[in-house]
Amino acid sequence: MSNQKSEADQQKVKSISDNSLVKSHSQSIKDIELSVYRWAILLLYFLVVLVNGVPYEICVPISSFMAEIYNVSLAVVATASTVFMVMHPILSFVAAQTISSYGWASATNLGVILTIVGCAIKLLINQAGFSVLIVGQVLCGIGRPFILNSQASMAMSWFHPKSRIIIITLLNVVNTLSLVVSAQLPGIMFKGYKLDNDPECEDGKDKMQSLCLLEFYISLAIVPSLFMLRSRPSEVPVKINKIERKSGMLRIMLRLFKNRNFVLLFIPFSLYFGILKAYLVIMELLMAPYKYETDQVAGVVSFPLIGGLIAQGALPYIVNKYKVQKQFVRIFLLCSTLSMASLYFALSSNNVVYIYIVITLLAMCVMPILPVIMDMGCDLIAPIEPSFAVGAFYMGSMLFFVVFTYILTFITGKDKQDNRVLYTNIFSTVMLIIGFVCSLFLKIDDSYHELDVEQDKASLVYPLEKSQSVVKGKGPSVYRGTQSKMSVQYQKGSMFSCSYNNISIVGDVPIIPGEEAEDPYEQEQQE
Repeated sequence: MSNQKSEADQQKVKSISDNSLVKSHSQSIKDIELSVYRWAILLLYFLVVLVNGVPYEICVPISSFMAEIYNVSLAVVATASTVFMVMHPILSFVAAQTISSYGWASATNLGVILTIVGCAIKLLINQAGFSVLIVGQVLCGIGRPFILNSQASMAMSWFHPKSRIIIITLLNVVNTLSLVVSAQLPGIMFKGYKLDNDPECEDGKDKMQSLCLLEFYISLAIVPSLFMLRSRPSEVPVKINKIERKSGMLRIMLRLFKNRNFVLLFIPFSLYFGILKAYLVIMELLMAPYKYETDQVAGVVSFPLIGGLIAQGALPYIVNKYKVQKQFVRIFLLCSTLSMASLYFALSSNNVVYIYIVITLLAMCVMPILPVIMDMGCDLIAPIEPSFAVGAFYMGSMLFFVVFTYILTFITGKDKQDNRVLYTNIFSTVMLIIGFVCSLFLKIDDSYHELDVEQDKASLVYPLEKSQSVVKGKGPSVYRGTQSKMSVQYQKGSMFSCSYNNISIVGDVPIIPGEEAEDPYEQEQQE
């Protein structure tokens, strides 16, 4: 009887292994000649990502102008930027399900339509009031997860695995570039504008109308994607099998936040990233008491993004190579806290170069921490899918971003007082100190050991490593970066609800609709 049970368990393990995402993902079909059309797909998708990010900071460098021209509070003006970003974490799972069910091209085109409609609605701002701009921002923000969440599926459908990491990295560059463009356009349009010279605000309204019209024309550049994007070529260069996971989301989230180390990573991630993004939104208010020009404000908002992008691309690679995650996180959290503490002195110096240096240093210390903390968080929650860790971090940062935007806007006020800027800076520094203190209580073993598992060297899931500290007594946890993870458990229960010698393959791996494997979970339920 026991032998029959053992054989049955082995058959279950074999079934899971045969249909696992990792195994099927590593089956690169190298004999297939890639379609030349993939380059058109890539350029169109890059353009869609770029255009969708342009509306984000439409009011950031000119927030005080908007408050006066349209007679609204600064909090309402800040809402125009926050609602754009908040839509992503709220609708991220809906977008993922849409991509899985209908294909990445259909999901992306939905985002394209929402972006164009949102930009078109904003053209009515002078006729219907500032609330119309917020509605347009909401629509553009809703389209964002449908576009950005499609990037890995697009790369997997049209390119061999060895090219995909490069493609996704370039997409991140394009996404950041869109935010830089977004910060520059308002400053350029309102350059030299003075409220004192426009008592009726007619010139200001005309400039805002021109800015919205420019964004609408830019959005029309992505109309061809509605007709030219395809989810997949006739022959896909890699075979993907789909396995649906049946686990309660609330139950998984509760399990995440019962993990002490995960919470100690979640707090600094959310605080630092949330405050950095909030500062970029309210920077015009912080600089207002010191009479900076709008183009200087736009430069201060965009410079950190460029510096942070460079640092984010280089430093995490070094950290992963030398396995110094904890030390790196603590040092850079400390450096970013010191940068924040010195920001007030930079603002009050009336030296725009000094401000560029301080705010760029702040971003260069904060942004490289983000992928490292995500990587550590994914390892800590094994065998839960790493996408839950990434989702929790992202939602936390967006929540704190919204909260801090309103709190800092309230503290700073629109009276253009130097002491209010000082209070804002003190509050922000205290919040960062709290995050830094949390990092000091982390207890994670930084040692990693090679695990002999054969994998396709061109796959996104290579090479494999394990952390002994995180899963003691539960088998090795295997991962590389935040792309994917494999865990092996020698106990009953798992995400597949199988018993003993349970192998679960989990990961941030895109799925191509139509390549569905039979679900081991359903097979077990039928038995």
